[in-house]
Amino acid sequence: MKLTRHNGRAGKNGAYNPKHNDRSFNINNSEHIDEERAKGNIYWDCFNGYRTFYDKGNECELANTFEEAEELYYSIHYKGFIEGQNERNIKNRHPERNCTTSDILKHKKTCPEETIYQIGTLEITFHQIYYYR
Repeated sequence: MKLTRHNGRAGKNGAYNPKHNDRSFNINNSEHIDEERAKGNIYWDCFNGYRTFYDKGNECELANTFEEAEELYYSIHYKGFIEGQNERNIKNRHPERNCTTSDILKHKKTCPEETIYQIGTLEITFHQIYYYR
């Protein structure tokens, strides 16, 4: 048995898109994803907790996808700071520096970090666990 871990925030094209991990797209259109093996994946985010393929119908109304969970987390935790910083920017005559929580969510230095654990090998994969803050 083998354990593999991948951590990352951004690649050459900017911040990672969370859609590639939460499988909120039609897997049948992706020939490189084995649908039967994907059913063994376990997903975790700070609003829904642990989810599996079989929980798709029982998703939390607060955040159905990793993308929604990230947007909600940044809005809750960083909105006050962003508003204060924007006020300071205007006071210091630099309104061009103003940003939103969406801006820092997509910036490669401040975007969420993803962690992916894979238990097993390419031939025998037991589980893949996708974790987002």
